Amino acid sequence: MPYLKEEDLTHLYKEIDKANADIDALTLALDEEKAQIEVLKKHRLILGVFALIFLLLMIWSFIPKPEKIPKEYLIKKNLSLINTDSLHQMQLVIEKTRSEENQRLSVKDLPIVYSVQIGAYTNFKSSLLSQDLTHLTEYSEDGMNKYALGNFSTYKEAVQLRNDLKRLGFEDCFIVARSYGEPVNITEALQLSGEKWIRGE
Repeated sequence: MPYLKEEDLTHLYKEIDKANADIDALTLALDEEKAQIEVLKKHRLILGVFALIFLLLMIWSFIPKPEKIPKEYLIKKNLSLINTDSLHQMQLVIEKTRSEENQRLSVKDLPIVYSVQIGAYTNFKSSLLSQDLTHLTEYSEDGMNKYALGNFSTYKEAVQLRNDLKRLGFEDCFIVARSYGEPVNITEALQLSGEKWIRGE
């Protein structure tokens, strides 16, 4: 058996200790890496669960829901449920009906309409009418352009507007009447509408 010197033996022990330290360091690094892998797995699992929950919520939001209010409650309170599409269709029908009624009920279709004439001009080139001034009427009579404000179904309303306009400076304004779009004098209009003459006209 070969003889080992003490120096060689010491050197061998040092090498073994160094190898053991390297093994411990590698084992520790391996353990840390395993711990990190476990943490990453947990994070992936948690993210996967959240993604699955989010996906299920998205799918659930697109599924038609059953009525949440019991029918007995609706009957008891004399209520009913209407979906938004039906409500939108009903609104369109109502708007269309109102539009048709407004087109049908023009001033010419009404038995008596009172207005307050604010001016009559010859050779008046400008138009005072616009879509925003729906109660300003422009008509030609006796070769003159005449302008009247208001479309009232009662004489009393026209008198109130005339009085307000006089206070604003329209001293010469007066009430005019039309029957089915044709001019009539105030006495005849009052007889047709069954109203009484008001002092100040």
